[in-house]
Amino acid sequence: MIASIVTAGAGIVIAIMAYWLNHRGEVHRSLRKERINWVSSQLKDLYGPLLVLAETNERAWREYRRAYFPPDPGESPEGSLTESVSMRWHVWVETVFAPRAQQIREIVTARGDLIIEREMPAVVLDFCAHAATYDALLADWDTAANDSTLIRHPGSGFLSYVRESYITLKTEQEELLRSSRP
Repeated sequence: MIASIVTAGAGIVIAIMAYWLNHRGEVHRSLRKERINWVSSQLKDLYGPLLVLAETNERAWREYRRAYFPPDPGESPEGSLTESVSMRWHVWVETVFAPRAQQIREIVTARGDLIIEREMPAVVLDFCAHAATYDALLADWDTAANDSTLIRHPGSGFLSYVRESYITLKTEQEELLRSSRP
């Protein structure tokens, strides 16, 4: 009789342990799946588009500078522009730089909840403020005394932030996917 009670008790303990371990594994798998989905959303909806647009804008800016402002120590592109240079600058701002900056600002505004950090990074806010000044510049383009935005572009810090964040998330995504394979 004692042997049957011990056997029954052992069976119950084994069943409870199996249930607990299975439940714990399911919770762990569920949390990992949610994390994979979150990281994938950060990449697909925020950092991926930001990286493409920021890289595109940076490459266009470098090519523009190379083609139209070759390095000449005696001439500064910040000075007053000739009429033909000013017209070319207007075309580039209206068709390349301002639209990309506005797209970036719209993505950040719409999907800022996917930012990695706890708070919005200053470099992202600086870029968005720069992009917002294009609205005023383009609205008053023909009468403006100045051909540049009121708030300057934050420089390479913005692109570096986007690149590093994308790489960090891509690495995490790869690790999560690798660890979820049987």
